[in-house]
Amino acid sequence: MIKLVLTLAALVILAVIVVLLARLFQRKQDIRRDAENQQWYQQRLRELEDDNDNGRLSAEEYQQAKVELDKTYVTDSRNIEDEVRWLPAKPWLPMLLLVVISVGFYAGFGSWSLQRQADQALQQLPELGKTVLQEQQQVDAETLSTFALGLRQKLQRQGDDPIAWWIYAGLMTDLQQFDQANNAFERSLKLDPDRVGTLISYARFLLQNGGADANQKAAQLLARVLRLEPSNIDALSLSGFVAFENGNYQQAINAWQQLLQLTPDGAARRSAVEQAIADAEQRMQQDAQQLTVTVEVSESLRDQIPAGATLFVYVTAADGAPMPAAVKRVPASSLPVTVTLSNRDSMLPDYRMSSLSQWKVQARVSADDKIDAAAGDLNAEAKVIKAKESATVTLQLSEQTVQEK
Repeated sequence: MIKLVLTLAALVILAVIVVLLARLFQRKQDIRRDAENQQWYQQRLRELEDDNDNGRLSAEEYQQAKVELDKTYVTDSRNIEDEVRWLPAKPWLPMLLLVVISVGFYAGFGSWSLQRQADQALQQLPELGKTVLQEQQQVDAETLSTFALGLRQKLQRQGDDPIAWWIYAGLMTDLQQFDQANNAFERSLKLDPDRVGTLISYARFLLQNGGADANQKAAQLLARVLRLEPSNIDALSLSGFVAFENGNYQQAINAWQQLLQLTPDGAARRSAVEQAIADAEQRMQQDAQQLTVTVEVSESLRDQIPAGATLFVYVTAADGAPMPAAVKRVPASSLPVTVTLSNRDSMLPDYRMSSLSQWKVQARVSADDKIDAAAGDLNAEAKVIKAKESATVTLQLSEQTVQEK
């Protein structure tokens, strides 16, 4: 890079020198012509004076000839000055010159340098491949990048190798080039849609680096693996994880129980699988907790409910903490109404009905579509009950709960 900068600077200096030399040469030419013009003028003037002194010209003829000579000299001098009109230097000219030279050097030398690196990486590909496979975690980022560059060159020439695309996807994942990794996985599966290793690796990649849509795609990939190999332990493990994260606890339990049957006694994985099954069963029991709430309204208050108002039915902690552990919202026009609250209605994944020992059950009609208390809201008197597997509560909206504005 330093050599390139020095070369560019030298070229710019050379260009400036050439321009200055050209201007100097042209200036010398102008000076020479002007001197010749003056010499001719002086010689012609002496000739006229000699003719006048010797009587070959009268005084009137001499004066007329001298005027014509002066006019000729002035005209010739102006023509010399008009031939060269020096314009002021443009400040953008050196910058434009530098840009043109830089682009030329980059096109000529920069791309050549990159191509040379790529060719060298391709030549080192077999050796680098052995190093990466043998040392794995000990390989530094530079070696991985060089290996990836060489493999990319190979794929550009021979892009029909699904295993090479799979390896390249893994390299891009390690280098945190996730878009390229995703594209490489897709290319590999396009060439070999039923390669189990690629399906599992791609599913794991999506689970680690994607969102809800990625999780759904990962589940589809794992389902394809299980159709091909129903006893694939990696697919069973990951399928259980996806189901657990989506709240499908029974599906997670089924996958992990099948995995448990394939895991030998005493294996390190067995205790982890047993713990995962226990966690899923506990979550499923907690989700079985249901609170059925019926909200009623007196006939005298029905006409006071604003058009488009919203009814919020929710559960908070008995100690008065305002954050709802579960909430349902329905149009207030549907009153009286009965709703069921459970862990699935939680607002936060780590704050749910099952985490409370007592439930404070409340209902509010809000005209501004917000659960926070405001003037004009219609509320029901809260009830506190013990948390249990199943419970039923009735709340009554009454005139005493109308807040004055």
